[in-house]
Amino acid sequence: MEKNAYDEAISTGRYEHPSGLIGKYDNVRRLWEDDVTGMLLSPYLERLVAEGNKLRVLDLGCGSGDGYDLLLGIRRQNVTTCEHCVNVINPDNLDAYLGLDINPSLVAQANAIHNAGPGVVFEEMDFNHLPSKFVEEPAYDLYFAGYGTLSHNTDEETVRLLSHIAKHCRDGSIILCDWLGRYCYEWQPLWTKDMEENKTIDYLISYIYADGQESEKEITSFPLRLLSSEETLAIVEESSRAAEVQIEPAELFDRSIFMGRHIDTAQYNPNCKPVRRTLNSLLEPNIRTNLDDLIVEYVPKEGFPELNDFYQNLERCWNALVRYTTELLPHFDAAELSRLLAAGGEALDVPSFLRRAERVPASSLEDSSQASTAVTAEPALRKAMLEMERVVTAASGLDIADPRADIIEPQLCYCLRQLEMDLQRGEGCGHGLVAILKVHK
Repeated sequence: MEKNAYDEAISTGRYEHPSGLIGKYDNVRRLWEDDVTGMLLSPYLERLVAEGNKLRVLDLGCGSGDGYDLLLGIRRQNVTTCEHCVNVINPDNLDAYLGLDINPSLVAQANAIHNAGPGVVFEEMDFNHLPSKFVEEPAYDLYFAGYGTLSHNTDEETVRLLSHIAKHCRDGSIILCDWLGRYCYEWQPLWTKDMEENKTIDYLISYIYADGQESEKEITSFPLRLLSSEETLAIVEESSRAAEVQIEPAELFDRSIFMGRHIDTAQYNPNCKPVRRTLNSLLEPNIRTNLDDLIVEYVPKEGFPELNDFYQNLERCWNALVRYTTELLPHFDAAELSRLLAAGGEALDVPSFLRRAERVPASSLEDSSQASTAVTAEPALRKAMLEMERVVTAASGLDIADPRADIIEPQLCYCLRQLEMDLQRGEGCGHGLVAILKVHK
C-alpha cells in the first residue's frame, strides 16, 4: 500500500523540485521545516566536523534524497554577516552518503537528482533488514531517519533497528529519528489517554493535490505510527538495553505545530484552518499576503487540559504577533512619509508606536486582560515583537522592490517559526516529533 501511495504521489508531478506555494517542496517545507531540523542538528554536526574526520552519513528511508539536500544546507551557528561559507557540511568534508529506501521509484528519483555527487549513493533496500556491513567499520557518524520515516515501523522494528545501529556504530555517533506526533492538532480526534488506542493513523498524501482534485480519484492510504514523548523515550530506553549501549536522548522536539501538512486539508480535523498556504505566501517573492488569514483558531478537546493550555498559549502568542505586525504596517507607511518629508527639510520623528519595546498592545490579544500575562509569561513573544518592530522600521527606509512582500512578510514568517521553536515542549504536539540521539560507548 505504501509503495502504491508514493507512486501515485510521484505521478502527480508535485513530488518534484521545487514548487513554492504548493506540493511536496513548498516554501514552508524548505524554509521552515527543513531549516528547523537543520538548526537542531547543527551543534552536533559542528562537533563531529571539528573532530577533523570526513563525515559518513547513512540515510534510512531516503526517499528522493531529501535528506542530502537538508543536511548540506545546514548552517553553522554564530556565523557573522561578513562570512561567505556558512554550511556545516559541504562535499569536501563529506566522505560518504548512502541512502536506502524500499521504494524503487523514489530511489530512481534520488539517483537522477544527485547523480553527480561524489560518494553519494542511493540503493533499494529495506533498512529494517540492514546488513551489518552498513553499520560496521568504517562506521557512520550520522544515521538519519527523517521525514516521519520511523512511523512506517512497528515499535519492535524500531527497537531492533536502533539497537543494531548502537551495537555497531562508533562512540559519539548521532541518530536522528522522526515520527508523527500523537498529539498533533491536525488529527486531534485521534487523541487518547490510553497509549494502546489509536497507535496509528491511516495516512493520505492528499496535501499535494489542488483543492478538490483528490476527490476525483481514490488515494491509497497506509498506516503510520503516532508517538508521544513518553512512548519515544520508552523505545529509546528499550533499544539501549537491547544493545547494552547507552543511547542518550539529547533532543526531543515538536516540529510543525500549527502548519503541518494536513492543516490545510483538514482531512482528519475539520476545525483546522489552512494556515500553511498563507505561510507559503509570506515566503513567496513579490506577493503580498492577507495577514488576517494567519490567525489561528484552536478548538480545545475536552479531557485534555494540559494540552489545551499549551495550544491556547501558543495560539495567543502567535495571534498577538500577527496582529501586532498588522498594526505596524500603517505606521510603516507613516514612517516612509516622515522620511520623505524630512528629506525635504521638515524633520519628523518616526512614530513613537515603532519604539514601544516592552509592552504588548492590548489590541493584539483577543482578550485585552491577557496582555500583561502574555508579556510576563512569554519573553519569546516580546522578542518576536521587537524583531518585527526593527524589521518594519528598517524597511521603511528602503525604496527598492516591494519591502512588505520581500522583507517584512518573510521576516514575520521567520519570527513565527522562532516562536514555535521557543514554545514547543517535545511532547508529540507537532506533525513531526524529532529525536536526536547520541550513542556513548
